[in-house]
Amino acid sequence: MTWYKIIVSRVLKGTVLFILPLVILVFILEKAILIIKGIISPIKEYLPEDRIMGIGMLTLVSIVIVMAVSYGFGFLAEKKKVKTFLKLIDEGISLIIPGYTLMKSNASNAIGSNDDSWKSVLMGEDGDWKIGIQVDKRPDGLSMVFFPEPPDAKSGELKLIQQSKLKPLDMPVRKVLGIIKKYGKDAEKMI
Repeated sequence: MTWYKIIVSRVLKGTVLFILPLVILVFILEKAILIIKGIISPIKEYLPEDRIMGIGMLTLVSIVIVMAVSYGFGFLAEKKKVKTFLKLIDEGISLIIPGYTLMKSNASNAIGSNDDSWKSVLMGEDGDWKIGIQVDKRPDGLSMVFFPEPPDAKSGELKLIQQSKLKPLDMPVRKVLGIIKKYGKDAEKMI
């Protein structure tokens, strides 16, 4: 890879994986604080007019309330019943939005919070190898494997295969998908 492609790649990664989520987060927090300020504005007359580090007391109280609500929802998200509910919502979204599960897996992989449930594999069949993504491993020795197809790698074939026919790859799923999107270019990294 030439030096300018490396620079462009790093700028794009930094923008998409860091700056864009940060800007969206700041925008959402700003809107949440404005909403809370509107709700608690009747208590403004009871708050001191002093500023702390340039922040008015109404804004400071709003920030504390937003953080407390966020903490509460974070605490709830750790509960088993809520996790089950969120999983149901997640499954519903994946039925409505094509490729949602794949995008979510790529995003989780990119930020390093992947649960390792999806693995890159090669399937051996009659001396040929086929690139796939193991999406589920069952205790009965079978695995559900998705075989993405170019050009977008979001469509493909889903097969239930004996785990003995699969060879695990030491490569993240997102890299395998990138190779598939390029019609197999750079596949030598896989083998």
